[in-house]
Amino acid sequence: MAFVRVPRDGVPVTQAKDVALDPSLGKRFTLKTDVVVVGSGAAGSMVAYEMAKAGRDVLVLESGRYYPSSEFTEHLGDTMTKIYQDQVGQVNTTADIIFVQGACVGGSTVVGACVMEEPGDKVLDGWAEKYGLDALSAEKFRPYLDKVAEELQIHTNEAHEINACAHKVIQGCEKMQFSWKPAQRNVKQCALTGHCLAGCPSDRKMSSLVTHLPWASAYGARIFSDTEVIRVKTLDGRARGVEARIVDPDSGAHVADMNVDADMVVLAAGGIHTPLILQRSQVPDRSGQLGRNLAIQPFTQVLGKFKEPLYGFRGALVGVQVDEFTHTDGYTIFSGLAEPESLLAQGDMKAGQAHIEFMKDYKYYAGVNAFSKDLGNGYVKWDGDAYSGSKTIHYNPSREEFENMKASAALAARIFFSGGAEKVYLPTFQSLQANSVFELDEKMDKVDYGIKGMYTFRSNSFSPHGTCRMGADPYESVVSPTGEMHDTPGLFVADASLLPESMSAPIQWTVHALAKYVSDQINNNASNYFIS
Repeated sequence: MAFVRVPRDGVPVTQAKDVALDPSLGKRFTLKTDVVVVGSGAAGSMVAYEMAKAGRDVLVLESGRYYPSSEFTEHLGDTMTKIYQDQVGQVNTTADIIFVQGACVGGSTVVGACVMEEPGDKVLDGWAEKYGLDALSAEKFRPYLDKVAEELQIHTNEAHEINACAHKVIQGCEKMQFSWKPAQRNVKQCALTGHCLAGCPSDRKMSSLVTHLPWASAYGARIFSDTEVIRVKTLDGRARGVEARIVDPDSGAHVADMNVDADMVVLAAGGIHTPLILQRSQVPDRSGQLGRNLAIQPFTQVLGKFKEPLYGFRGALVGVQVDEFTHTDGYTIFSGLAEPESLLAQGDMKAGQAHIEFMKDYKYYAGVNAFSKDLGNGYVKWDGDAYSGSKTIHYNPSREEFENMKASAALAARIFFSGGAEKVYLPTFQSLQANSVFELDEKMDKVDYGIKGMYTFRSNSFSPHGTCRMGADPYESVVSPTGEMHDTPGLFVADASLLPESMSAPIQWTVHALAKYVSDQINNNASNYFIS
């Protein structure tokens, strides 16, 4: 590997305030580059690194702000208002599922919980057979996953990374004879503060902010924050760049319009925003699948109250996972007590005197996140003009999906009771709690699909995916097996949008590897894509 010098004081980023103070740029300016990458998270940072390392001139455009690690306070309330998408207010049309995403340089890798898991061989071989994705078979794709593991220092949690909350999950699983295992995370010498969701001030989390982005920058990649790509430009049916606008993140003032001329466009804005950019761009799509097949891996959080103080919010945020049902039912349960601010965002902290009493007992609580696999029937849609329109996220679970969520939450509750919980709080809008395992079924029966639908559950999603499905058949998929749009040469997708079907495992590891794979496809066929 060639020696490259990585900046010591954060990533060099051109921000809105820099553009505003540069008279040479003005209110409208044009940049030229070989590759323009839209998004700077798991996928965008990987593509930027691989393209820049190959000698290409690379420009990265990130709609969120730049927040250097030195400014992280580990106070989630501060972070939510700065670097989360819509200030954690990105929801579906019925406002009962929060789509938690980072909106900053580094994307969701900056605010994620560091949980990493590979897709199984059966999943990869299934994609190869069902969607004509031969290169994603287990035999051919696993080297990409292995390389990502090396670059992000992914490891299995050691004993000191399993906190008191996780030990309650272990006790419950042992009693019920459920399979569990330490979680895998991309952290180097974790400081065990439990504040992953607020950003890592010590740079021990191997987010894109401290790995692929500075590596790309060292090879010459340029990074702009506060820059929202409005649409992809095409000429004679081929992608030729993008149009973007730069907005001051504090005042909301429109600073400038950016025009980018590029040989290639790579979209890496994530499973929600990449299809929206393509819809605004009105690119051709024979399949009619653009924006559809949205899978979200919904999860709910179950709280348990124990006799002894656990201080379960201390230590590594995620310690262990229950994998007993992952391959049979699609349920995976992770230990991890949320910080008070994240519970507040879900409206689960009560108010007034009740809130005070709740917080007095906070040290006795432990939490688990119960994930379930969905069928991928949601969709995202852009309505109106490219500049002034708005997004909508359509996701309402079927009866089957609802029952899956209910079953995973019930399992989490039983594990806690088996681990010694005195009381379990269910993740519902109506205040439901079970004071013993014998009350659990009765309480769960009140969580009904009925006319309230999803409003009975408090739900979240960290992993929207599938909205630009990859596949060999242009009438069934949006993107070809190389990552290039079927109907628009020079336009690639490299993020979670590509996943051809719903996954039950956390997707970040897979997304990194897919982006590396797409980068290889571009570099291996460079003579077809670049003028020089």
